[in-house]
Amino acid sequence: MAGLLLMDPFHEDLHDRAPQKAREKVEQMHNQEWPEPTPEQLQQARDQAAPLFAKWPEPVRQPLIEHHLTTAWKAGLHEDRNLYGEVAGELRRAPDLPDVPLLVLTVLGHDDTQAQLWPEETLRQINDAKTTLHAQLAASVPHGEHQILDDAGHGWLHEDRPDAVLQAIADLLRKTRR
Repeated sequence: MAGLLLMDPFHEDLHDRAPQKAREKVEQMHNQEWPEPTPEQLQQARDQAAPLFAKWPEPVRQPLIEHHLTTAWKAGLHEDRNLYGEVAGELRRAPDLPDVPLLVLTVLGHDDTQAQLWPEETLRQINDAKTTLHAQLAASVPHGEHQILDDAGHGWLHEDRPDAVLQAIADLLRKTRR
């Protein structure tokens, strides 16, 4: 491994540092069964997703949207159920990060999913905790760097700011060649 780019990564301590209201809501969400979306909800989601995939070539655009609406959200809910326990535990037991150039991107821009889940004040507290943890992660290696993007959301960083992602990769490549 020559370098490492972490794009708004999950941090194993985020749940513990999140506000109590957020921890309680996550627990509640993990303990409920989610109903299948209605045709009206699916159409509303298609309309919301269409701009996110507008730059994708026509032959893959609709299949991507349908995948996100029928499969990906369910997988995300299932994966999230073991994120704060199992995955966080694995990260805590993992070896230290390698001594390679590291760039941690933290996104603080609008994210539709996050905005629907959390009141503004709770989301600000979550983002403050995330920013602190990401800065600590970057500082944990000799060649770590932390950058904050105020104009991208968590789920769509690569679509909101492809320029920032490409620049981060270019910066890491330049550092690895030194």
